[in-house]
Amino acid sequence: MPSTVTLHEISSQHLPAPVPYAVLAPEQTDPLPLCILLMGAGGTRDSLLDLQPVFDSWWSESHAPLAVPRMIVATPSPGPDYYLEDPGGSMQWDGFLATDFIPHLRANYPVNDTTVIGGISGGGYGALKLAFGRPHIFEAVAAMQPMLEPGLHESDVRLRNRLHHSAGGPKQLIGPSRDASLWESNNPANRALEHALQIRNSGLAIYIEAADHDFLNAHDGAEFLHRVLWDLDLSHEYHLVRNADHGGVTMRPRLRAMFAWLGSLWNPPQTDDEAEKAATIWLQSGMKGKPPAGAITTDAFIHFLRTAFEPLRAEAAKIDPTTRRRFGILESSRTPN
Repeated sequence: MPSTVTLHEISSQHLPAPVPYAVLAPEQTDPLPLCILLMGAGGTRDSLLDLQPVFDSWWSESHAPLAVPRMIVATPSPGPDYYLEDPGGSMQWDGFLATDFIPHLRANYPVNDTTVIGGISGGGYGALKLAFGRPHIFEAVAAMQPMLEPGLHESDVRLRNRLHHSAGGPKQLIGPSRDASLWESNNPANRALEHALQIRNSGLAIYIEAADHDFLNAHDGAEFLHRVLWDLDLSHEYHLVRNADHGGVTMRPRLRAMFAWLGSLWNPPQTDDEAEKAATIWLQSGMKGKPPAGAITTDAFIHFLRTAFEPLRAEAAKIDPTTRRRFGILESSRTPN
């Protein structure tokens, strides 16, 4: 049976006006994960209504290579606020989403303990900054072509990365007179730096993707955030999509890939018990004879390799402590003239 979409609005002390929102729910018998999906400039709760047939199609293909598991999806209408969190002002979107919207959804819809957040363009920016600021709330954050500006300070941002300002937004955050300190406090890269330990301890899963031909140059900001997370040794998945733009025909397959990734967190790939057993026997024999089919794709084989390399890693760590990091400390890349 097709899903249902319900339209509501919610008032909050964190925002000056009630927020319209939509909830997309598939037919269900058991509680499902909750996904907050934030839209970019011009997006509203109606954007989720437009996506209903797309989700229905995805959910009907449960055995497809990029299967999208069923979940309850909720989208608020952000208006022109750009998900601004201004502690001294009337727009406090982080506070609204974390302390009003999510608890409201949990109290009124049949969801389980898993909450994830995703976003597209400006919504990707909103999702990342909220998840990095309050990582304990979410199992994962996923951002598709997030509208990010590369830099830790407002003065770092070049004109090529301010093109999206023409679309408008709160003057405190978007435009020539914006508040530099407010921009920096909302910047996902700065939040990652500030909350790196909490993000690591929470186990927050992170997915970032960007188009390599983005007419707004949003891929600059995505690449910058990727490098910040790398240097912080924070695990994340990052995709620079070839020949893609900020919209267009690649949008739907990229959106599907993002939701399939979210679903993979609670439906991880299953091990092949027979293959694991055969690989273990072969390894214990000293790898005599031809390896069994699929041996190198087993957990047993990778565990064997890790064990074999551990003495080398331990010796290297005595001289180079970064050996124990997930990601290496790399030289800064040089851009050709």
